[in-house]
Amino acid sequence: MATTGKPGRELLDFIEQLGELSWFKFESRYPVFKFRWQEPKTEDRSTHPPYTSFRLKVDNPDIIDKLKLTVRTYKGSVEWLMEEHSREMFSGTKNLIISPKLMSELNQIAYNHGMTVGQYIAQTYPEFGPLAYSDLAGLTAHVRSTFSGS
Repeated sequence: MATTGKPGRELLDFIEQLGELSWFKFESRYPVFKFRWQEPKTEDRSTHPPYTSFRLKVDNPDIIDKLKLTVRTYKGSVEWLMEEHSREMFSGTKNLIISPKLMSELNQIAYNHGMTVGQYIAQTYPEFGPLAYSDLAGLTAHVRSTFSGS
């Protein structure tokens, strides 16, 4: 499978093969920004840990349950989790997010400091982001192997 070549998007590239997505968002290690007349600029966000958020176009509990189990049982350098965020205003649909457990643990502390959790981790634990990006490759391989064995 061809990937997009965007560090941080590896897991999303695979998840897109499991079912059509109606929405997604992810943290890229080197996002490119372009403002109107300026040349595109690449920013190094290595210290912001990766996450993968998505919503399946058609809810598939079997895929979601298998993904949750696969993420939970992965043994790597970083502990990962998959959480659901209900979108009650939009007829009960759910966004799903796969991220390092540390992000969930520090979310409220970051908010209390007026930062996103990615900004807070980048400032407080700058070595964690690169570790999580390295481990994302292992998590993605684990997810691929679990689903290819089905």
